[in-house]
Amino acid sequence: MRNRRKGSKVEAEIPMSSMIDIVFLLLIYFIVTQKPIIEETLIQSNLPDGQPSQNRGFPLKIDVFQEDGELYRVMNHIWKPKALFEYLDGISENDPEQPIIINCGARAKHKKLIKLLDACAAAELTNLNVVNDESKSF
Repeated sequence: MRNRRKGSKVEAEIPMSSMIDIVFLLLIYFIVTQKPIIEETLIQSNLPDGQPSQNRGFPLKIDVFQEDGELYRVMNHIWKPKALFEYLDGISENDPEQPIIINCGARAKHKKLIKLLDACAAAELTNLNVVNDESKSF
């Protein structure tokens, strides 16, 4: 009996299965309760909320061409950038809340869209909506 007590050392065991269960429960909890971080941007976008629009006028629709030329289409009229940007300044003086729909196809040059958005920001137009209507052929 004496040899048995001296020679046998019992090591403490940690139950790993319980610890793994707790770790997975904490992981699931943090994934479910995480709120996505939405960063503020310089361009305010208007998302549809299912409510009827309370806009004061008809929206001005601007199409961005996919060709290499610097042309825009506004209500079925072709505009060069300088003339269009002056027109936007005139609209801003009359009604800065004028709704504007910018239709930019997937194959359009991003540079053109950015120039147009910069012109709208310079004219202090705030009610901008950017859409991608592929049914229109430019």
